[in-house]
Amino acid sequence: MNMTTCTNCGHNNTIASRFCSNCGAFLEEIKPFQTASTELKPGSKLRNRYIIIRQIGQGGFGKTYLAEDTGRFKQAVVLKQLTPGNQGTEFIQKAEELFHREAMILHQINHPQIPRFWEFIRENKCLFLVQDFIEGQTYESLLSQRRRQGKFFSEVEIIDFIRQILPVLNYLHSRGIIHRDIAPDNIICRAEDGLPILIDLGGVKQIAAEVSHKADSSENVVYSGTKLGKFGYAPDEQMRLGIVAPHSDLYALGVTCLVLMTGKLPSELINTKTMQWQWSKELKLSPKFDGILNRMLAFIPGDRFQSAEEILVQLQPPEPEIIALTQISKTESKNQKIETKTAIASIPKLGNIIHSSNDVPAEIIGWNWGAFFLPGLWCLTNHVWIGLIAWIDLSFVTLGMGWLLTGIILGLKGNEWAWKSRKWKNVAEFRKHQRIWSIISLLLISSAVIIGILVILFLFVIAAFIAG
Repeated sequence: MNMTTCTNCGHNNTIASRFCSNCGAFLEEIKPFQTASTELKPGSKLRNRYIIIRQIGQGGFGKTYLAEDTGRFKQAVVLKQLTPGNQGTEFIQKAEELFHREAMILHQINHPQIPRFWEFIRENKCLFLVQDFIEGQTYESLLSQRRRQGKFFSEVEIIDFIRQILPVLNYLHSRGIIHRDIAPDNIICRAEDGLPILIDLGGVKQIAAEVSHKADSSENVVYSGTKLGKFGYAPDEQMRLGIVAPHSDLYALGVTCLVLMTGKLPSELINTKTMQWQWSKELKLSPKFDGILNRMLAFIPGDRFQSAEEILVQLQPPEPEIIALTQISKTESKNQKIETKTAIASIPKLGNIIHSSNDVPAEIIGWNWGAFFLPGLWCLTNHVWIGLIAWIDLSFVTLGMGWLLTGIILGLKGNEWAWKSRKWKNVAEFRKHQRIWSIISLLLISSAVIIGILVILFLFVIAAFIAG
């Protein structure tokens, strides 16, 4: 059966299809690249330097190969190949001119979460981009694995993910570069450190689309109507008019977050007639994060966040935290939210004495014995400075009630405030720290009780001796 490849996602469709069955892109507006006759075989050498290991992908840009760079100590690199449909010399030269222009921009990008671009080459009427190879899995692949297990990404994981990827977008946007194609398959979770790596910048893809679109024309290759982006991920004005801005990438990032948390396609989460997102039935998020996502996904561009920095401010602290949490059930999450809101309602506002930016994992909410018995000491290592109130009045005027009242408040809310006030590697480290304080408080209280009993017995013996 004759097949046509969608240049938007690389999915094979029947030749009679008008829309891609995977991403919904309009196939009649796309002309696939003619790459079948130019496939590079494993072991072959390009430019007497790059040894092809294997083909690792094929999509809208063309074929992608894993190769070994013999000129840089056999470092693994990625070769992205474009073979224009029009093989005329003049057309190839024009395409090469366009890619040289984009290569100059790529070469200036130097960010640890963007693959390093090394060079642009032309060989046998084919154009190649050479970039670093990133060991890891795309978030699309990670989502597929979780979907098979009936699990998806939790809110805490997604907030951590956003904090790590927003500085990358901010870096690009500050240089006037819009990615245009943010989606789970264009973000790799690097195996080395778990950081999200942004791949396939849209500038190259747009030129590839322009080259393909004008493959049968001898006129100027570039035209302003070329549109880029994945159906459902890119905002409406980008898909219809080709208009892009920083908020376009932030919109696509918001859609990516919804997909990762629900396991559903964008088309299953939006009313295509009203363009209103309908994910509230699928997810129960914290009010703060709910508001952030709604603003990222606003239909009107002016209603969205206009920069990555704006979102980072909402998600303070912006530094990434390494959090490994399993997703709790919706029922447990709902019950925990009710209990938390009830507890918070009983405590007066404390201004800036504590932080309120981090989301608190449900599994750490509960009574803290260390904070209850030793509030004035416990607060020092947990950075919950409200505990210092315990030292204000220990006189006989209030019979030491300042210590007791502070202990009750921190016993109830200490875990949540400590989580927000300090940087913790993970929940296990936090629990270990609180367990140590519980043991210390138990030993001190036990010692005080034993000493008290011994003192009473000693006084009793002395009194009996004197009376006798």
